Amino acid sequence: MKGSGKAGISVGNLRWGASSCLVALALNLSACGWFDQDWERWEAFHKHFVQDDGRVIDRTDGARSTSEGQAYGLFFALVANRPDVFASVLSWTTANLAQGDLLEHLPAWLWGERDDGSWGVVDPNPASDADLWIAYTLLEAARLWDVQQYEVVARAMLANVLEHEVVTTADGVSLLLPAPHGFRLEDGRVRLNPSYLPEFQFRYLDQRHPVGQWSTLLANHNKLLMAVSQGAGLAPDWMIFGPDGVEFSDGKPITGSYDAIRVYLWAGMTPGSEVLSALGGMSRLLADNNRPPERVDILSGDVLSGGGPLGFSAALLPYLKALGDDTAIRAQQSLIEEADHGGLLGDVPAYYDHVLSLFGEGHANGWYSIDESGRLIPKWERSCWLIFGDC
Repeated sequence: MKGSGKAGISVGNLRWGASSCLVALALNLSACGWFDQDWERWEAFHKHFVQDDGRVIDRTDGARSTSEGQAYGLFFALVANRPDVFASVLSWTTANLAQGDLLEHLPAWLWGERDDGSWGVVDPNPASDADLWIAYTLLEAARLWDVQQYEVVARAMLANVLEHEVVTTADGVSLLLPAPHGFRLEDGRVRLNPSYLPEFQFRYLDQRHPVGQWSTLLANHNKLLMAVSQGAGLAPDWMIFGPDGVEFSDGKPITGSYDAIRVYLWAGMTPGSEVLSALGGMSRLLADNNRPPERVDILSGDVLSGGGPLGFSAALLPYLKALGDDTAIRAQQSLIEEADHGGLLGDVPAYYDHVLSLFGEGHANGWYSIDESGRLIPKWERSCWLIFGDC
């Protein structure tokens, strides 16, 4: 197939094949009866967006692949109890985005068709959210599936994140950069993306990888996010932080849209979220608009463009559940059901809609949950424990 990548995974001195590395594990897990085949949204996503070699494809944007897509593919494969798919996604990511070695290299964020018609890395800059999602998911896969090689890779990635993607400002504020390059601005300012720091993930990393400064990064992030959202209760896609605090663009709306939607999602997924109470603006907007807006001015609360994509409705389900807004939940579920075509959403299925749906609907419908320490609790683990008492 056009754009296919290499197979196999090499991590330092560790090597295992994508198709055979977890056969014994698969046999053990199948005893619990939880190779779930009835999570329709996952099955549709796997069939439509994931190649056999593990490449997750954004078919709505030039058939490209991103480190974000690969990271999410790993997470959903773990939630779905598919170690075979997990291994293939990790294999493709390592071979094609990380120069064959995730112990040494953070994955490039963008892979696709180049100007000369060849396929490969288009932009080698890593993306810190994808890096942390991969590391988090590898740690949880190591715990849930007892594959300790995954923890080795995760810890190497976390060390590289701390070395290359964390900055400390002149006044001593440590922050997570979106990437190693391109986000340090002049005069000591930095450009930040609030959706890159899920609360539960940083709680988890603070316990599992205490040599990092995860709790400090989270505390600084939450402080900035709550300062920005205190007016209209809305999250921005991007913000700039400098010596004078958070800055706003000159005369232009500071918007919340495709990135910011994940801020509400992560807050809803996090038990006892510290920022949830500061994000009530989206719930208020839904009281006046049945469908989430595509773009909002986060300072005034004005809707800049309505009719957000279906994925927004799905992403907001955990957030609305955490707020106890049952009326809005029913409205969003109705929109999703109307657009469902055998597990695929919409007439032209979009990668991002399905990712947000797997996160939002998956959480709301009990396919997985997150505990107070940030650990993943997949449905199959919970069910296996109920059957056997220990797995």
